Amino acid sequence: MNEPNDTLLSVERLKKHFPIKKGLMRRITGYVRAVDDVSFRIRKGETLGLVGESGCGKSTIGKLVLRAMKPTAGRIMFHLDGREVPVHELSDAELRPFRKHAQLIFQDPYASLNPRMTVREIIGEPILVNRDHDSEDMDQRVAELMELVGLDSRYLKRYPHAFSGGQRQRIGVARALALNPDLIIADEPVSALDVSIQAQILNLLHDIQQDLNLTYLFISHDLSVVEYISDRVAVMYVGKLVEVADNEDIFRRPKHPYTEALLVAVPRISGERKAHAYTLSGNVADPANPPSGCYFHPRCRYAKDVCQTKSVSLEEISPGHQVACHLASELELKGL
Repeated sequence: MNEPNDTLLSVERLKKHFPIKKGLMRRITGYVRAVDDVSFRIRKGETLGLVGESGCGKSTIGKLVLRAMKPTAGRIMFHLDGREVPVHELSDAELRPFRKHAQLIFQDPYASLNPRMTVREIIGEPILVNRDHDSEDMDQRVAELMELVGLDSRYLKRYPHAFSGGQRQRIGVARALALNPDLIIADEPVSALDVSIQAQILNLLHDIQQDLNLTYLFISHDLSVVEYISDRVAVMYVGKLVEVADNEDIFRRPKHPYTEALLVAVPRISGERKAHAYTLSGNVADPANPPSGCYFHPRCRYAKDVCQTKSVSLEEISPGHQVACHLASELELKGL
């Protein structure tokens, strides 16, 4: 598949199925389809927001892109300096140089920092492991990173317990930037923080992106956060992408009923319930035993017979707007 010149990451038909083992002999009796035939691309310098309910497979996609786990099937192509790196095929030895180009910001700033290491050691560890600088240069680089994320370099010898949650996440951001990556995967990076601190971290990520020309895959369940930081948004439901579009289209003109349901659920300061507001019925589909047809049809108030019997994949209904819904051209859905 030919990719535009501005593509940094392309994912094609990505799958990750976890075996279900039962009985004394631990025989495989089925599979959990955590990621089920997902395709998307991310352009250089943009932020793609990946949103959906807990357990839909968002974080699994992040781990697959970084090759923290191996995909069951599919292709993950990283485009660097005119060459394509097949991340899904890399050996363990080949993964280390690749990971200089893609780094992760963790969700929990308290659990992701080693309490026995100083800030200097935490931020400097990627540099030391990859032998990017000698000892003196490393100290200078760590100090620069501290200043970049808004922390005083005088605190390099302090331990994580001496910092607040927001400051700890800044340390995590500095660690992710240590090797000058091209892609940052931010996995729920502000969900464990107070709302006021969330805004500070989001502004920091935005400013750093502008300064360093970074590309983000921003994973979150919070639509307000995704709306603020994302250029494009991908909506995920039970291992599948159901809608991908520019930020404005997703939030103002959704085309998938699940996207509409997520938007309706966004709380408003006024406390007034919208006239078209409704609550989804039923439970999230079981990824180990998904329903036939469209996975969302048991909970969809617009579902027809075709939705129950015929599977559906992403199709482009307008430039840059992809939807996996049989009724996308018929429905007039409400946005924010």
